[in-house]
Amino acid sequence: MQEQEPSTRETSGSLGLVGDIGATHARLRLARQQQWASELVVLLTRDFQSGADLLAQAYAELGSPDLAASALAVAGPVSGDGTNVTVINTGLAFDQTTATSVLGTSPRFVNDFYAQAASIPYLQDLQQMGGDATATGVRAILGPGSGLGMASLVPKPLVPAGSDGWMVLPSEGGHGDLAPGSFLEAELWSVLAQEHGQVSWETALSGPGILHLYQAMSSIWGTSPELQTSEEVVAQGLASDPLCHQTLETFTSLLGGAAGNFALMVGAQGGVYLSGGIVPKLASMLPSSPLRRRFDERGDLSGYAKAIPLYAVLDEHPGMLGARALLAPSDG
Repeated sequence: MQEQEPSTRETSGSLGLVGDIGATHARLRLARQQQWASELVVLLTRDFQSGADLLAQAYAELGSPDLAASALAVAGPVSGDGTNVTVINTGLAFDQTTATSVLGTSPRFVNDFYAQAASIPYLQDLQQMGGDATATGVRAILGPGSGLGMASLVPKPLVPAGSDGWMVLPSEGGHGDLAPGSFLEAELWSVLAQEHGQVSWETALSGPGILHLYQAMSSIWGTSPELQTSEEVVAQGLASDPLCHQTLETFTSLLGGAAGNFALMVGAQGGVYLSGGIVPKLASMLPSSPLRRRFDERGDLSGYAKAIPLYAVLDEHPGMLGARALLAPSDG
């Protein structure tokens, strides 16, 4: 169903390091010729004071191999010259000088959702929720996890002359201002604004955001919030606790609104993909949730939106698939 990106520029037989480093977990693995060449190493990001220390630990656990290339997807904006990146929610920093001294090859840094977008042609486990599955064109991906990532993928027929295959357009749209779509959401926004000042999409659409929504919903209900983690809210919401269930319904409604807005912004007629760590946990409730309805509510462009396929990404670690596709020789 998915188009395939042209063959990798990785040198024949060479070994590459692939990493997907977020605010909670860092996942690293060796690859050769677009096939995995080691077991997955998973580290807790908060256990490290520097990016170099994290890479050194992972590199040692992977056997300190000779590397021809490395591609590291990091949850933060990459500098304009591509030489450094900082995990936006933790401050953990990576730069090419120290990373090269650890790995023996200069890494390619990309934003984590740049890698998520690059994974789209390789995704296999998708849950479609409406729209035309045969649609083609620009695709968009967004996903709530520790934060809210966004990126888009421009297909081969639309990329500039001389470009090789797909073109990823990174985004920090998750930090844009949240737009309420109902009176309840406007009331929740008011409560959130008193606590957080600027209310971004990420304020509500993330792991911490679920807890923020639950606390704000508790305030509106006139009760004291009893739960302390987003995991508890999700578990009790799926078990039909009224307060938590309404919190999750509102979460999916806001996610549909954010996805619909993003689709219009980038012209994502080829599909919108919902990724991140939270979406698979909500897969059972998504088809009956307000998600698709809110996605389609685009005023004069509602017909345009209704034709766009909407997918929940259920593949495990899609960011790793995208980072693997971006491997290139260290001299390339």
